[in-house]
Amino acid sequence: MSDGPHPRYLEVHLYGELSGYLCELEGNCRFVPSERFKAASGQPTLSLSMSIPGAPEVAAAIFANSFHPALYNTGGQLPPFFAGLLPESELRQRLEHTRHNPEDRDDFGVLAAAGADLPGAVVVTPPADPHAIPEYARTFGATGGADNLEAAVIEGATEGAASVSGVQNKLALSTVRKGRRYTMPAHGKLSDIIAKLPARNDDTQIFNEYAAMQLAKAAGVDVAECEPMPTAALDIPGVVEAAGTARSFLAVQRYDRVDNVRVHAEDACQVLGRMPRAKYGKVEHFQTLVRLLDRLSPKGVEDVRQFFIRQAVNTLIGNSDAHLKNFSVLYVDGKFPQLTPAYDIVCVASLPGFAGYGTNLAIDRMQRAQTLDDYKMMARASGIAERIVTAAVRSAVAAARSTWPQVLDQLPTPPTMKKVVLERLAGLPLAQV
Repeated sequence: MSDGPHPRYLEVHLYGELSGYLCELEGNCRFVPSERFKAASGQPTLSLSMSIPGAPEVAAAIFANSFHPALYNTGGQLPPFFAGLLPESELRQRLEHTRHNPEDRDDFGVLAAAGADLPGAVVVTPPADPHAIPEYARTFGATGGADNLEAAVIEGATEGAASVSGVQNKLALSTVRKGRRYTMPAHGKLSDIIAKLPARNDDTQIFNEYAAMQLAKAAGVDVAECEPMPTAALDIPGVVEAAGTARSFLAVQRYDRVDNVRVHAEDACQVLGRMPRAKYGKVEHFQTLVRLLDRLSPKGVEDVRQFFIRQAVNTLIGNSDAHLKNFSVLYVDGKFPQLTPAYDIVCVASLPGFAGYGTNLAIDRMQRAQTLDDYKMMARASGIAERIVTAAVRSAVAAARSTWPQVLDQLPTPPTMKKVVLERLAGLPLAQV
């Protein structure tokens, strides 16, 4: 390959159809929609940050602006939707180490490494022939019209690799024998569980999250199925050894995989066109999410109720980490978003070192002061009838007060967590409505 800049390209497929190209050159990255995807006004929905079903003028305006923030980013960063597909922490490091070319250990290359098993129904692959990239992709890609530049060859997906977003150490695995054997996906099989791994010598957080999810379910939250499983069932080199004396991991069923078929999904950061680092959104961002659910979700008011039930439960349970990436939508029909089952519900207030979590402490202070009036104000700002939100919050509080003390005793609840949750039930203003 000659000296000089070499653009990199990845094809983006949704439900097996080409949606467009990711183009990167010298740290600048742009998504260029395919001609078919552009003509279809961004349908089926790849991301609500790019198109709104039933409003073709939205996609037309975004696709006409090659510098629109939903399509373009700089500094080696991917556009927001694609950035939201990336893993963080240890999983990211594992994917980086699969890249033979050091230049492909950036966001663009890591996305390619996990491109065959990403969240939702999107698949990202290097083009079969990098010299056959269509002219419109070269012209409007990252090259600034210099379509004579020689394209770099980027390495494809790593066998068995999958991406799960988030900071916690986790793996996307395939179930071979439930409770007995879990492996990396292979031979055309997609991952069907997310394995949340314990800290070395300590699986307390595993049981914290499991208990929190069951408490949420008892209070009316639609939760993703999850269950503690023995770490000995993880047929992954080095994982069991890394757990030390910890004996359990949390197996969470994937809602974006049904019978080995992908179902498209995206989190609220992706929906709103925000980068993952901006996941701690303001109340206005959550209001926008509620408005979208109210206007677009096939479940309508039920999804709105679920949103407010979850927020009330997060406050009661001490989950100050319920950021935008912990709310996702699923495109069951390929177009319209509906709220996914809840995930990542944890009693953060009982975690070791909580006093040092600056952002979470600030959110916790806000939660401790919440009243029903705060939820009514959010309802008004979101254009939702107050009676709907009032009924949702009251039902969550009543269910929590009547079921949680008994459920806490029945579950393998860490003692510190039990103490924190019972104190919140007894003392928080919201728990008295």
